[in-house]
Amino acid sequence: MASCSGFTALSCVSARCGAGDPATVGAEVVAELRAVVRASTDGVLVGTGCVLGAGCAARPVAPVVVVQPCDDQRRPTSCAVLVGPLRTSADVAALGAWLRAGDLDPRLLPVHLLDQARRAGFRRARP
Repeated sequence: MASCSGFTALSCVSARCGAGDPATVGAEVVAELRAVVRASTDGVLVGTGCVLGAGCAARPVAPVVVVQPCDDQRRPTSCAVLVGPLRTSADVAALGAWLRAGDLDPRLLPVHLLDQARRAGFRRARP
């Protein structure tokens, strides 16, 4: 996947993603995303409600982020990537490093950060 010139990061701010919960890395995720967006030329951060719908209640309380790679005209360049749940400071750092590198290929993320996306895809693929 080629490097993209920008991205939109959707950061869930619901209680299931740890918003306001000091026992999670929710505040760290928001701080890291803000820093990455400030340092980027075409990054955008959007605070949103739950991005998982009904699947949210079946998972541990931990932040998830959806990243949509895009070009300099804000057009998507590939599929959006669901990252998380983010449980540790190392997870947050890995997300930040991935965004800063600019090649938003999900295969470059630690595999455990894509677990939620794989499970969601598996549920959708079933008849």
